[in-house]
Amino acid sequence: MPQADVVVVGAGLAGMTAAIALADAGARVEVVARGHAATHWTAGGIDVAAPRGSETSAKGVKRLARQDRHPYAILGEGLPAALTGLRSVLATEGLDFHGDLADPLCAIPTAIGGTRRAAILPTAQANALVQWQSSERLVVCGPAGFKDFWPDAIAASLRRPAVWGSEADPDASPSRIDAIVVELPGLAGRHNLSGLDLARFFDDPRWRADALERIARAVDRSGAQRGGGRIALPAVLGLAEHAAAFDEASRILPLAPFEMPLVSPSVPGLRLYAALRAALRRRGGRIAIGEPVEGIAFEKRRVTSVTMAAAVRDRVIRTEGVVLATGGIAGGGLIGRSDGRLVEPLLDLPVEAPPAENWLAADPFDPAGHPLEAAGIRTDSSLRPLDAKGKVVLENVAIVGSLLAGQHYLVERCGDGVAIASGHLAATTLAPKASVSVESRRAPAAAKDTVGRQRAGTRR
Repeated sequence: MPQADVVVVGAGLAGMTAAIALADAGARVEVVARGHAATHWTAGGIDVAAPRGSETSAKGVKRLARQDRHPYAILGEGLPAALTGLRSVLATEGLDFHGDLADPLCAIPTAIGGTRRAAILPTAQANALVQWQSSERLVVCGPAGFKDFWPDAIAASLRRPAVWGSEADPDASPSRIDAIVVELPGLAGRHNLSGLDLARFFDDPRWRADALERIARAVDRSGAQRGGGRIALPAVLGLAEHAAAFDEASRILPLAPFEMPLVSPSVPGLRLYAALRAALRRRGGRIAIGEPVEGIAFEKRRVTSVTMAAAVRDRVIRTEGVVLATGGIAGGGLIGRSDGRLVEPLLDLPVEAPPAENWLAADPFDPAGHPLEAAGIRTDSSLRPLDAKGKVVLENVAIVGSLLAGQHYLVERCGDGVAIASGHLAATTLAPKASVSVESRRAPAAAKDTVGRQRAGTRR
């Protein structure tokens, strides 16, 4: 029977952060997941906290931490160290981020012609964080025929002062916004390109050089480079060769470039996942995508094994601990039943949620968010799940990410910060209990022990 010190269920930012931290602590880790998580959907930055009225992420975290039911009440103090650690890991894998917790939350232009507040972005998006100077232009440039990026429509929307959130501050937005459409090499007549297709084209050095020269000439012909400014491109500047592609774009283009994330699949998100996966593998961790968890066995209040649905027969992993990183409602970590109950499907953990009749607000755009968004698993200070009476349900299970109760991660923009901080704390919680000697790892399990564990109860 395969053995892992800790099994991480879920391959999103929270699960991968926990797995990397556990591997660094000396634990043998395996990540298992039904499929890919939110990294493939989101913009690729790190949203720590941006509740209304907060000028910086640090102030946003403090504000949320004052709510005793919010995850940051437990996680806020450890967030800076967890964030620094993960950024160091990602930088080693070639994915650098700019900005910090104390930096102002800036209005970042988006590919739908709006803005979002952000402070920590990957290098390829970081030029959007720089304060706009007087007379500085923004050029929105996209490939002809690319259906997921329409420069004229984006520019027209971004010209509205209200989009930038502050009409009084002349440096809150560009003084002028132009749009340019460029025919890229070999793409004439192709109208079903995805962002991923274009990213792979940009991985090719010869194609990339030709494409960037065409973009540079188009900017020169338009005269948009006069007076200085920046150029917004769709977030497709390479996948495997992204660093080289962005470096070349920065050298060739007459304006400072930055990427605008697109609809899913998110190319910046794919880069983030690839860096996390590489970091885990470098540390000896394993990852299995596409093998859903069929059952989790336990004895008393401790998980003993995780059963996976494999191609031919079930695969059983004996373990000393589990990190549950299956996500909230959007990720399938919580499921709504027809009787109005929310359930956690793998361990049948108690779910904290409002009554079904109060799940949704009357206003679909309520700035406070919907009550259902805060549903999740309540934990102790070590992230172990609790029942309604505050008693620990399972001693060697840690709950992380959007499965934690009490957060409105959409309106508070705290999802990434909670994921990173909880993943780091979960590793601290489980690593001491997961450490086993080299000899015990190599020794086969006794027959009676194997039989006893097979007879243990199973929660689905």
